[in-house]
Amino acid sequence: MPFTKEQLKNVGFYKEFVDELQTKYLERVKELKQDNFRRNGVLYSFEEIISTNGLESLEKIEGVYEGVIDRNDLSTMNTTSDVTSEELAKTSILEQTINRNISELSTSRFAETLPDNIVNGDDVTSDDFNDLRIYRVENNQKRLYADEGIFFANSGILNLKTITETQLENIPSGEDFEW
Repeated sequence: MPFTKEQLKNVGFYKEFVDELQTKYLERVKELKQDNFRRNGVLYSFEEIISTNGLESLEKIEGVYEGVIDRNDLSTMNTTSDVTSEELAKTSILEQTINRNISELSTSRFAETLPDNIVNGDDVTSDDFNDLRIYRVENNQKRLYADEGIFFANSGILNLKTITETQLENIPSGEDFEW
């Protein structure tokens, strides 16, 4: 039977586990305090353990934070920039601050119709004898099997359907099929 949150407060191994996590966390705060909570030009923010607000929002320093941080640290954590959004928009500072070259977004394409006798879930290959690639058709896309083992684990030669190279090219590619 699982413990309630209240019961866990009295369970030895759990208390040790929580104490160890808290100790590691406070050590990390102390470590970054030495660099004004910055490393490589990045300001690190820490969450207050109980309220889950930022440490900089503490009204007074007490409990586990005594001896770890002081009032000056709170102001160091709560630093703002003097640069306005208008200045950022008009200069190259914005490009240095925010990387707007988004490359991971892509548009997926899907076939409106599949070749005759081909349905989603089929395994297909090209009629080109030299092309040994095998695809799983899903969501009207062809997904290349990552390797032969995955194909044989999921299907088999008897279920493989052969279509023309042109038909295969007309089915848009999706992510590799890794099972």
